[in-house]
Amino acid sequence: MRLILFIFFIIFCVVILSSFNQQNLSEFMSDYGEFGWAIYIGFWVILPIFLFPAGILAIGGGAILGFWEALICAMIGVGINSAIMYFIARYFSGAFDTAKFERIKNKFCKDEFSLIILLRLIPIVPYNVVNYMAGALRFDFVKFIIAGVLGKFISALLFINLGSNIANYKSYEFWLALALVVAMGLVAFWVRKILNRRVE
Repeated sequence: MRLILFIFFIIFCVVILSSFNQQNLSEFMSDYGEFGWAIYIGFWVILPIFLFPAGILAIGGGAILGFWEALICAMIGVGINSAIMYFIARYFSGAFDTAKFERIKNKFCKDEFSLIILLRLIPIVPYNVVNYMAGALRFDFVKFIIAGVLGKFISALLFINLGSNIANYKSYEFWLALALVVAMGLVAFWVRKILNRRVE
């Protein structure tokens, strides 16, 4: 069911963003000149705190800013946002149910760095949840930030690549980008089933 929802989510993003006039969006961003990249980083810093889907930010950034600029800005935003969410969770750690996350840590991968890399590579595990849970469980902050950015790089790269090709939805590059995102979802679904078996 989660895999089906993931695929529908990707299709939804593609349909919505491809229906926009990309030239008008680009002109809107260019009106802010050199501050366009700062606005995008700001979106990454603020919106995920309120559980806004990171995938939409990545695809939208690729569609508006282009591949390289969106990727660099997204990684900066991920680092800043992850730190903010981590400390929010540490402060309010008593409000989070961390039992299952703790079992994953103890039974599957006790090393915090490897665990964060793994969870970042599984897009079905929400980006926001990983940030909050790492803070609630008081993971080492430096390990969390480094692993979080490295782990997010691959999924961000694939989503942003899809966004950067979304205007040319009839091209080979677009369909290849879409296939890679779907393949990532299939792998994530398979890994998640393994995790669930090990923590039940």
